[in-house]
Formats: sequence, structure tokens, C-alpha cells
Amino acid sequence: MFHTKIHTGSDIRAMTAGELALRAFLSEHYAALGHAAVLLADRRGARLVDTIRAGLGQPGPITSRLRRHLLDLRGLLFLEDSDDWSNMDFSAFLEPEDPAVHEICLLADGLDDILRGAGIFANFDGRAA
Repeated sequence: MFHTKIHTGSDIRAMTAGELALRAFLSEHYAALGHAAVLLADRRGARLVDTIRAGLGQPGPITSRLRRHLLDLRGLLFLEDSDDWSNMDFSAFLEPEDPAVHEICLLADGLDDILRGAGIFANFDGRAA
């Protein structure tokens, strides 16, 4: 799913441990992230997760576009206000007692940790992890 093909030649690059962990997390939790994104943002959420999956399937380093999409997914899972999601009424979809809320929180925390470890999301002091 998110595997990197090995090509002989000069375009071989070493991946950081953070990027490997990010790819592993997204591969392992792809279905759950997709369900959560659909639950929170309907088709737009599904397209976001599919775009991330396609971006990770491309050779080379993580692009700035893919980084933006990963941060958008993080924002969606944390229900953060952004221009893309500001017109969504999240409260209409979920009740606090819904078991999906707990699962979405676990996914959000896991994604946050992985994005910090990969240096995609900054620490509290503003520096990349």
C-alpha cells in the first residue's frame, strides 16, 4: 500500500525514521482514518485521505503539498477551525457518548505524534520535531 519501490541508480534516498513511522502508521490505520474522515467531512474527507494515500505512493520525499494534506487531516480529526472545514457543523454528526468519538480521538493523537516525529507538525515552541 505505502511501500517504496527500490530502484537501482542514483535516485535512491534514505528515509528518516520519522518518515518510515509515518508511512507505517498511515498504512496500518488507512481504513480507520478514511472512516473518520468520511464521518467528519463526508466526501471531502474521503478525497483527502485518498489524496494522502496517492501522495505516499509516489517516489521521492514527502512534498509540501502532501504535508499540507497531512496537516489538513490532523486539523479535521482535531476539529480545528480552518477555511476548508469552517462551514461544517461537526456537532450534527456525533454525540459525545458515541464510541466513534473515542476512536477518532485515539487516531488524532496517534497522527499528531507521528507528524511531530516526522517533523511535519511543529512542537509547542514552534520548532519542527
